[in-house]
Amino acid sequence: MSSSRVGLLLLYLSVWQPLAAAQPSGHPLSPLPAGGFRFDGTWDCTGTFRNGEIHKAVFTGTMILDGKWLELTEHDVSPATGYLAKYLIGYDPQAKHLVEFDANNFGAATYTSDEEGWRNGVLVMNSAVSTDEKAPYAVNRFVYSVADKDTFTVDWEISKTNTLNWMRSDHLICVRRLQK
Repeated sequence: MSSSRVGLLLLYLSVWQPLAAAQPSGHPLSPLPAGGFRFDGTWDCTGTFRNGEIHKAVFTGTMILDGKWLELTEHDVSPATGYLAKYLIGYDPQAKHLVEFDANNFGAATYTSDEEGWRNGVLVMNSAVSTDEKAPYAVNRFVYSVADKDTFTVDWEISKTNTLNWMRSDHLICVRRLQK
């Protein structure tokens, strides 16, 4: 091999090798955090709304669709508003991030993660910015945090402006219900 070809090969390897190593692995993000945490089962959740009112709910969790999607169901106990919700969290291969579908008896919404998904036991799912000037907030998000194998928290935060000044509007600490 001529010295010019060897030089070109070395140049190619020195430029493209680090670039290839920096590319994501192409593996889909998991709807579950690293470390083996599972949302399966029933969870008793207690917390407060922004106004200080007590909030109690029951969540149930299960993996569906061959383990690709997390399904969480929320049923509010207090206050007795009748709020029911189904949250589906899974990977969108086209956008390369996690998505969350929030279907509830008051409406519906969609949320997306960043390209990393779960990071250090925390998943942030953001809504799109609203263009409706009459909306009570410009953007909102869910922040899921895993405390230990039997505890997670979920915070619903809002920003009244698109400059993202987050205010906690709902905070729940969820503890796995022991099976009898």
